[in-house]
Amino acid sequence: MVFPKSPLRGFMPPHVLDRIAAQGTERQRRCAQQTLQADQWFRLRASPPPARDAARAVAGRPDRRIHSADHEQTLPGRLVREEGQAAHGDAAVDEAYEWLGATYRFYWEVFGRDSIDDRGMPLIGTVHYGRDYDNAFWNGAQMVFGDGDGDLFRRFTAAPEVVAHELTHGVIERDVGLVYADQSGALNESLADVFGVVVKQYHAGQTAQEADWLIGAALLTDRVQ
Repeated sequence: MVFPKSPLRGFMPPHVLDRIAAQGTERQRRCAQQTLQADQWFRLRASPPPARDAARAVAGRPDRRIHSADHEQTLPGRLVREEGQAAHGDAAVDEAYEWLGATYRFYWEVFGRDSIDDRGMPLIGTVHYGRDYDNAFWNGAQMVFGDGDGDLFRRFTAAPEVVAHELTHGVIERDVGLVYADQSGALNESLADVFGVVVKQYHAGQTAQEADWLIGAALLTDRVQ
């Protein structure tokens, strides 16, 4: 059986959002339902990869471009920080910039890989996507981050391993092409998980014994036990 490839890789699995939509508070249910609807729309639409700008591309140096959706659902949104610019002051903007860079550095310094496609592909990120959006995803061309609902989830830029996990899906698409279903889909997710936590470990300068090997813990509010 042949399964269609989905370009969207959302960090929060649908079954978790389904459970919240069924059993959460009124506001939690509404936020989860909105997120599921947005995810379904993007699962049906592939985005072309961003064009490499030869004038900007330097091997060993990321080309980061962070945008803000300003709580709309238009991509990529308004450009707010580019490679080499000073900190913006918006936590989501600066976290996205930092963790995209950390992921690039890991792949370059450890594997000699120049960005997702090994050809200097720009790293595009959009923050402040939608309202109370409880997810982050890779759509085949860029990263997109929600701010969370503030009740169960914090902003999705808070965890470096989440960013690295999603960008690794882009690497897998280009080098392995694992179909996102059944056993190959499980391998796809497993590889993204491993590289996500290893990027966090590498950035922190930790050994395997020192690392916590947790994925997404920083996303959860104190209400989540």
